[in-house]
Amino acid sequence: MRHLILAIAASSALLAACSRSETSSSDAAPGPTPTPQVAACNSVAPDPVRQVAVQDTTAIAVAASDLRGGSISPGLYDLTDATRVGAVTGWTGTRAVALEVTEAADGQVAFNWAGATPTGDVDRWTASFTEAPQPRITYSCGRVGEVPLEFSAETTALTLRLQDGAGGQLALTFQRRQ
Repeated sequence: MRHLILAIAASSALLAACSRSETSSSDAAPGPTPTPQVAACNSVAPDPVRQVAVQDTTAIAVAASDLRGGSISPGLYDLTDATRVGAVTGWTGTRAVALEVTEAADGQVAFNWAGATPTGDVDRWTASFTEAPQPRITYSCGRVGEVPLEFSAETTALTLRLQDGAGGQLALTFQRRQ
């Protein structure tokens, strides 16, 4: 009986020690909140001094019929002009935008976009570019869906006309970065 009483006392002491350590760990200051991991679509860096504001549609805006396609050269391009076409766009203020065009060995072309506001907020997306049967981009990161695209490519310049996420269209002119 004496052994039974000692075993019960030892068990009670052990349970009390466990409950104290649980209490003390819950009373401890909370640790740092884990930072949510956000997948970055690309590592393109816009040039922050090249801020561009969206202009309203004017008579000199690029007409869709002027965008005759062409061979898009891989490289890094900086936005030099942005014009709203049609409905209201979601773009407000100014942004510095860099567009990296890559081409895989199988001929697949990808666009890697990074746009930064003067406050440092960065919008990134990646999309594959398909020319046939009609030009379009299919987002694979940062945005969802597929949108028609009209474009004109020259050796050092690229003009894109694409749907804005807010329902309007943007005519965007890029110059190849030197």
